[in-house]
Amino acid sequence: MFGALISRGLCGKIILVITMKLLSPAGNLQALKVAVYNGADEIYLGVNDFNARNNIDGFTTQSIKEGVDFAHLYGVKVLLAINVLFTDQEMQNAVDVAVECANAGVDAFIVQDLGFAKLLREYYPNLQLHASTQAGVHNLEGAKFFESLGFKRIVLARETPLDEIKRIKDNCNIEIEYFVQGALCVGFSGNCYLSSYLCSASGNRGRCKQLCRLPYTLKFKDKSIKKGYLLSAKDFNLLSRLKQLEQAGVDAIKIEGRARRPYYVAVCTREYRRALDGLNANQENLELAFNRNYTQGYFDGNGNIISVFNNHIGIKIGQVLNVNKGKKFNEVIFSSNRELSPKSTFKFFDGDIEKNTLTAFDLKAVGKDKYKLTTTQSVSNGLVVRLIVDDADEKKVLSLSTLKKVKLNISANENTPIRAEFFVDGVKHEVLGEVCQKAKSSPITQQQVLECFSKSQYFEPDIELSLGKVFLPKSQLNEFRRKVFDSLFLAITSPYHKNLSPIKINLPKRVAPLCDFEFTDKVNGSYKANIVIFSPEEYERQDLLMFIENCKNQNKQAFLELPNYATYKDVQFIKQLIKDLDVGIVANNYYAINLAKNTVIGGGLNVYNGYTAEFFNLPYITAENSVNGSSVTEFAYMTLLHCPIKSHVGGNCKNCNYKNGYYYLTESGKRLNLTRKKLSSCTFYLNK
Repeated sequence: MFGALISRGLCGKIILVITMKLLSPAGNLQALKVAVYNGADEIYLGVNDFNARNNIDGFTTQSIKEGVDFAHLYGVKVLLAINVLFTDQEMQNAVDVAVECANAGVDAFIVQDLGFAKLLREYYPNLQLHASTQAGVHNLEGAKFFESLGFKRIVLARETPLDEIKRIKDNCNIEIEYFVQGALCVGFSGNCYLSSYLCSASGNRGRCKQLCRLPYTLKFKDKSIKKGYLLSAKDFNLLSRLKQLEQAGVDAIKIEGRARRPYYVAVCTREYRRALDGLNANQENLELAFNRNYTQGYFDGNGNIISVFNNHIGIKIGQVLNVNKGKKFNEVIFSSNRELSPKSTFKFFDGDIEKNTLTAFDLKAVGKDKYKLTTTQSVSNGLVVRLIVDDADEKKVLSLSTLKKVKLNISANENTPIRAEFFVDGVKHEVLGEVCQKAKSSPITQQQVLECFSKSQYFEPDIELSLGKVFLPKSQLNEFRRKVFDSLFLAITSPYHKNLSPIKINLPKRVAPLCDFEFTDKVNGSYKANIVIFSPEEYERQDLLMFIENCKNQNKQAFLELPNYATYKDVQFIKQLIKDLDVGIVANNYYAINLAKNTVIGGGLNVYNGYTAEFFNLPYITAENSVNGSSVTEFAYMTLLHCPIKSHVGGNCKNCNYKNGYYYLTESGKRLNLTRKKLSSCTFYLNK
């Protein structure tokens, strides 16, 4: 576990510095650079078509080297998210991309597909692998599974509570990465199939349509209960909980946002860097960068995560005081004690309802704490004004850059080449230029050398000079400068490069999917299939005993489907249940892999190709797949760990208002039935 460092600031004030690594997103090269400039320790990014954000214009295998080298120049590591599921036909290309990016210097790979991970471990065992949050690891048992596979780090599911983080760190020798800022999926990590089933656009393939951000109506039977953005989650913000995260054993904190603008990346990185360094961080700056209201999610348990908004709401700055309507343009006067700049963008709200969004190109101050803008839109008196883009601040933030400070020793003597020396990681490097001639009249001066070497894209040199009375043409001095800086750049970045050879992967072995099976929630039903999988609403020992006995009487094989999310109490209960009753299981999360002697890999574990099927080497059920010969058995559209009843109907756990019959209705008329499973707590599902 990392510990906090104590240092003394000005006037002897003790400053508590948190030593967790700060991991920032980069959807493009500009975002990568501003993350580096603002204090990231690590950057994570993706290449087109091979990551869970392939709907953005990000990096290619050709452009990634520039970004990786830039980050390494400043001592920042680069993690590549290749965290989608692959078909058998795509797997060769995926491995080739990993090799190409490793050779470009990528430090580690964030993966979800276990077939892909299996190939990388087999052919390139020295590559560092991190388990993606899409793997849904949320408890010790799941963490130990990935530890056993040689993974260096796990990116815990956002649904992992604080006490389970501690339990993992106390019992597992694996690095922990945890999200602290950004978008929060309403569906459980890796098990949202809503976009896949309704739009043939798999979230596990990086093609999520964000259907959760659309408006829905919650109904009970035919009665409308509530309308609005009922599945739109607030944004995650744990700025105030960093010390607890470190004490729990988190090694790296992560900012979500590869699809966000560079400004967002810069501001979030800067504020979390300040917090980690024991300085005051500004929550309002984070809100201005992007928020749909903030939540701490499931950090302390089952959280209140649903927002009334589906998009950025910025910060409240004032209220509309007056509207002067014209023939073409309307003049809007509003209050604000914040200094505002033209070209900024504002949203106007009536309560929770967004009425207008406009960019004020002609914004003017018209007195103390008053501003005026003109618009063709119809704006009403009394509306709340929220700032969502501060143009002046964006320009200021994005203009920040820093050069890497380096020390150079430069000497120039008669009849010898001009020489530069520098050290990188304790190793001395020497660069020679053209031979210096004896100066006849105007020897090269210290000022000329310093001015020449002040021209660099990356470096701010601290130069120690030793000059004789020599002459060197300006063109040769400029060429020498370029040679020195190129050598310095290469000396810093080249140790990260690899020289892996591409390989041709073997075709996977054929592993048969589970056939002749059926699911049931009935204890005393009459079953047709040979394999019967009990999927109860409540996991009661007596019900399972009756189910097993009924299967024996019908000469059927009995299996118990385990939920894809389980707390510590749940796992202990499940373990005892399996031990006592000796029943086979359907595992829908990695925590369940080693719990029973007879295991079927469930849809929640996302077997999508033959390589993953070969890795497990067990009968499997697919939720969405391309495995030849397998039929898809639809998993729940979405797994919800918040309580929709508490959020939208009312009540609490002691006074539960849940009953069968609730469903969400899309604006297009699609019905999503709400069901639940109950162990120590409730998990809700949206089903067909």
